[in-house]
Amino acid sequence: MRRSLFLIGLCLFCNHCFSWDLSGVAGGRSNATGNCSVSFNDFWSIQNNPAGMADYPFLGVGFSYENRFFMKELSYYNTAFVMPVKIGTFGLSMSRFGFEDFNENKLGLAYARDFGPYLKMGLKLDYLLFNFSDDYEKRQTATFELGIQSDITDNLRIGVYVFNPINVKLKTIHNERVPVVFRFGFAYRVTKDFLATSEVEYNSESRIDYRFGLEYHTLNEFYIRVGVHTNPATASVGVGYTLNRVVIDVSANMNQYTGVSFQSSLIFKIKEVGL
Repeated sequence: MRRSLFLIGLCLFCNHCFSWDLSGVAGGRSNATGNCSVSFNDFWSIQNNPAGMADYPFLGVGFSYENRFFMKELSYYNTAFVMPVKIGTFGLSMSRFGFEDFNENKLGLAYARDFGPYLKMGLKLDYLLFNFSDDYEKRQTATFELGIQSDITDNLRIGVYVFNPINVKLKTIHNERVPVVFRFGFAYRVTKDFLATSEVEYNSESRIDYRFGLEYHTLNEFYIRVGVHTNPATASVGVGYTLNRVVIDVSANMNQYTGVSFQSSLIFKIKEVGL
């Protein structure tokens, strides 16, 4: 039964499986805004664009979980720890996609620094592990991620991100490569409570993905979010709530062919760090 579900998952996600699922976005906020993430400066920047960690002011830990099409074999887990210090911001993250007989894993160590309002930079070193069933060998390699953000004005921020710029190989019969992923986008604060964001993603093993998202901050730290992206054509919606130093985000993605996927994330802001 598990093998049958796995084959179904491969068919549904053939582009993503060959394109390294763990290059996708983490966190309910980004998931709700059409997978836009490159210009955000929040906790999950450690996974989505490490430059966004540079001015994150909290020592924190977070967890996220995505359930794709109500199939546990297509589950996506993330956990991370972020620690700002005087010389920058450090972070440690772990991700996993899949199930017992096939899973993709990523362990990352990140560092980001703020060089002023016009330049924030981040670097993340990654260890990647493909784990197959007992009949096959494991595949492992290492690569890195780079990110840049710039506050062009008080209301406009742009971001650039690249995953695996060296296009590393896996030691297999066909010498498959881990794909290169490049994102460029912006976030524009239309008003104090209304944010619009958009970005484009290029994946060396897939089509270009165009993304658009909106976020509205209502009263009492409650957020409403919507978004769309084109590859595959998907609409998303979500909400977020901040209770003291706990941040809860929930989102849903809807595709007319493959159905609905849910993602939820939880962030604990353990301590505000004054630098």
